[in-house]
Amino acid sequence: MAEPDTISTRERGTITFEVVKEAYGWAVRRDRQMMTPCWCKALAVDQAQRMVDALRRHGERAEMRVSDIDG
Repeated sequence: MAEPDTISTRERGTITFEVVKEAYGWAVRRDRQMMTPCWCKALAVDQAQRMVDALRRHGERAEMRVSDIDG
């Protein structure tokens, strides 16, 4: 049986989702473990905001950063 998560939110830090320009369009990235491809910047921003909102509802600290590059 798995051990319960005993690390507090404060010890884990803030979870950051970055909206970045890619060769095929835009993507939402979180470190190297997670990437969600999107066709346009608006969709990527919307996806990232949904993930941030969901994590915040569960007591996590989360933020979104948007690339300054326009495409």
